[in-house]
Amino acid sequence: MKQFFLGSVVAASLLMLSGCGDELQLTAAQVKNVDKMSVASDQTTLDVYCPTGICIFDLSSNIETNVVVTMHYNDDKTFSKIEGVSVTGRMGSTVKVLGENSFSMDLSADNDVSKIQVVDFYR
Repeated sequence: MKQFFLGSVVAASLLMLSGCGDELQLTAAQVKNVDKMSVASDQTTLDVYCPTGICIFDLSSNIETNVVVTMHYNDDKTFSKIEGVSVTGRMGSTVKVLGENSFSMDLSADNDVSKIQVVDFYR
């Protein structure tokens, strides 16, 4: 009986943690100077390939989440140092530069599109 009760508690806890059942869907769209974009299978990581060092792209999500974006010139070279990340949209204040070539930001749950411009200092 104790094992059944414990199993029921674990199952209920897992259901509560999983939420409503919606799966995270990150949507990324090329706007200017982006060769390609690659969304990881976990939908929280994005690689953006920008050969000029200055590019613009759109991001949105169906579920509130934090996304990490890594900037690349091409398959062999990442950005040297992000000079700036400019976001048009209400989630712009959540941007945090994480290192020389990546940043994170929050996305809202209503598919509200954020337009993002990234500039590499050494372009």
